[in-house]
Amino acid sequence: MKKEESLFEVVDTHDHAQEDIVELFDDNGNPVKFNIIATLELDEQEYAILSNVEDEDEVLIFKVSEEDEEFIFETISDEDELESVIQAYNELMDEMEAEEGQE
Repeated sequence: MKKEESLFEVVDTHDHAQEDIVELFDDNGNPVKFNIIATLELDEQEYAILSNVEDEDEVLIFKVSEEDEEFIFETISDEDELESVIQAYNELMDEMEAEEGQE
């Protein structure tokens, strides 16, 4: 993957109150909007979990880093790392559900 393909930009969110939206570019260079449904830090690495605005079943997980004041999303190629992020996300969701259940 070319470095510039992993860059994203935040787009106008006035139509989506309270939601963080990023625009990524697919393999053909077409912009696709994603909701940031969660960010988490694991072993001092930031990760973002995104869902496609138009197809919420499409969920992507990226490493997030910052370079020259630009955020960079990188795909995760290591299966163990990806599994660790999924497990941490599921634990976070379980904790949030437990907190909601106590209210």
